[in-house]
Amino acid sequence: MADRSAAEPGPSAGRRSGPISWLGGTRGYGITLVTGLAGAVAAVVGVSRPWVSATAVVEGLPTIEVSADGSSLAPLAAALGFVLLAGFGAVVATRGWVRRLLGVVIVVCAVVVLVSAVALPSGDEVLTDALSAKGWQGGDYDTGREPWVLVTAVGALVSGAAGLAVALFGAGWPAMGSRYDAPTARSDDAQPGEPARSPSEADLWQAIDRGQDPTGDSATRGGAADPGTPQ
Repeated sequence: MADRSAAEPGPSAGRRSGPISWLGGTRGYGITLVTGLAGAVAAVVGVSRPWVSATAVVEGLPTIEVSADGSSLAPLAAALGFVLLAGFGAVVATRGWVRRLLGVVIVVCAVVVLVSAVALPSGDEVLTDALSAKGWQGGDYDTGREPWVLVTAVGALVSGAAGLAVALFGAGWPAMGSRYDAPTARSDDAQPGEPARSPSEADLWQAIDRGQDPTGDSATRGGAADPGTPQ
């Protein structure tokens, strides 16, 4: 007879192996979640701060300095930053293929935010309007990028990496709702002559389902008393 142990997959079959296989465990789950949230916060904060600035010198007036934040130059990136935050919050409440799909959505949003920060629009129209509002009437002005663009890009990159980990390993991570499920396991009733056992958590839940008082004697014996049986 052929040896079945060689043909049948072991309990570890299907698990990813390699230098990043630890991401499939509980430790990887926690690190991914914290890292992803930190990256999403950095992206949201970075988009809300100035990305570009302009300085103009007008005769008879002080030096005019204006700036344009990321939400003015890339409104889509600003909106997707909050989607990243909500996405990592939803990772905790999802499980299985839904969580993996959520990871793909996080990656797509992070890529859009990253591209918006790297391919930064000039913002000339926004800057000239701001300069004109302060008395500038045309002429040369100096522009520059602010460090918050880099903060946004790094945050998006970190969030995207964490989202990829969710897509690859999220299905095997624990789900928040599983700890609140009513236990379904039930041990066999005690045999005659065996000492009485303390009611288990499963017995208490089953007693509640039958409408009995879980603290009563009959409710903790693993079954309902037969009404036709004399007491």
